[in-house]
Amino acid sequence: MLVGHAFTFRASMEPTSFGVINWIVLGAFLLGTTLVGHRLRGDPSRMEGFFLGGRNIPWWAVAASLIATKTSALTFIAVPGFIFAAGGDLRYLQITLGMILGNILMAVLFIRAYYQEEIYSPYDYMENRLGTGVSQLARLLFFVGVVLSQAVRLLATALVLSVITGLSLPECILIMGVFAVAWCLMGGITTVIWTDFVQWAIYTLGAVVVVFWITGAVPDGVAGILRLADEQAKLRLLDLSVDPGATYTLWVGLVGMAVFELGQNAIDQVVTQRALCCANEREARKAVYAAAFGALTFYLMAFVGLGLVAFYTLNPPDPATAALLQRQPDRVFPLFLVERMPPGLSGLLIASIFAAGISTLDSALTALSQTTVAGLYQRYVRRGASERHYLRVSRGLIVAWAGVLCGLALAFHFYSTEGLLNLGLSVPGYVYGALLGIALLALWRRGTPAGIGIGVVASTGAVLALQAAGVAFFWWYPVACLVVIGCALALARGRPRPEPRGGGRAPEPVDRAVAR
Repeated sequence: MLVGHAFTFRASMEPTSFGVINWIVLGAFLLGTTLVGHRLRGDPSRMEGFFLGGRNIPWWAVAASLIATKTSALTFIAVPGFIFAAGGDLRYLQITLGMILGNILMAVLFIRAYYQEEIYSPYDYMENRLGTGVSQLARLLFFVGVVLSQAVRLLATALVLSVITGLSLPECILIMGVFAVAWCLMGGITTVIWTDFVQWAIYTLGAVVVVFWITGAVPDGVAGILRLADEQAKLRLLDLSVDPGATYTLWVGLVGMAVFELGQNAIDQVVTQRALCCANEREARKAVYAAAFGALTFYLMAFVGLGLVAFYTLNPPDPATAALLQRQPDRVFPLFLVERMPPGLSGLLIASIFAAGISTLDSALTALSQTTVAGLYQRYVRRGASERHYLRVSRGLIVAWAGVLCGLALAFHFYSTEGLLNLGLSVPGYVYGALLGIALLALWRRGTPAGIGIGVVASTGAVLALQAAGVAFFWWYPVACLVVIGCALALARGRPRPEPRGGGRAPEPVDRAVAR
């Protein structure tokens, strides 16, 4: 998940001393994760195996993959930075209420509907219920949102790693891209999910190690950390403000974030694809419910942030470093890992940042490939080809999309990095609300293609108006969703509901090529 404040690393900074031991640990981590992914790969010789893992992946592995997919390197680094920054506190954690609620709503509203129709993506479901025109519009919105936001996430992670390791920015982007592609091609979504599981375990363990290390380094342990943090007003948790421009309030957490999380689960193929890999509806529900515990990651990283506040209060950095951290507080956690943690251990923890970044990227690549093949290639380029042909095209598209995302990330760097990273924090708001509105209309089987199209245009205008008025971006999601639904229902009044297509399966020509 993207966090809601500026992320301002610059690749031109002097790199820290990473060290030979740390390089060995980092290399061993990447190689070891690759071997695990290869060992646990599924059957990538069929479309269902490549994109859905044969629908037999354990729910607990899917849950861990869901958490890893939605927890990017930005979260891992920027939550401690947010709390460490001047004026930072725990109010960010209010959004975790919406995360939990969004997962519950996903399990209640969409899991049964998706499993009953045995679809490969939410866009297949929209096509079954509302027609081809609506599903193609939804796919277009998905492409725009995911390409921009994932390229920005990739750039942000690469900038951090460039500063820490001393590698150039293109080298960091290339390393992440190569490993993400390798894990995708090795065994499709099965390998991606299992490598996600390993990465989630590593960066969670890494954060726990840091908590124990800082607790031991601060007199009186947890009590000492909380006392020093309280002295700097870092423990404020609740904000009941009704100011629409406030990013982190209780109302944003309960409404705006809940709609965002529901949308991310229900209509973002990067996330939804994992929920469709379980053996049945019951297992999928368990995975989605368990993924709600991903909110604990934010509490863990928030405590890391409080620990860093206490540590640097007792051990002030030199003036140059202090000035740097004041300008760019997001650098505090990576800097602490490299300069304060023992060699080898810091390498493992930096590897966890690589893990979070690659996890986000490989998830995007499989989703983009599947959506392109099912929504565009099979429909407009080559109809009725063999499953082997579509698998070959899918693998080629993974490589092609990796090139696009890596190229965009590098291109973005040559423009206003800070502005583009801020765009990455809010760009899902331009499409996720509208996409969720379409998904809900598909669930109710209401609306016409024309009405929904008008609703999407109107929702875009509404989001731009909210942005111009300074309304916090989390509110864009529910507003856009309601605008799409309102327009579609108003223009569909008196019209019969669209007839469902395909007998519950993916629409033609997808079912002939990829159905079981």
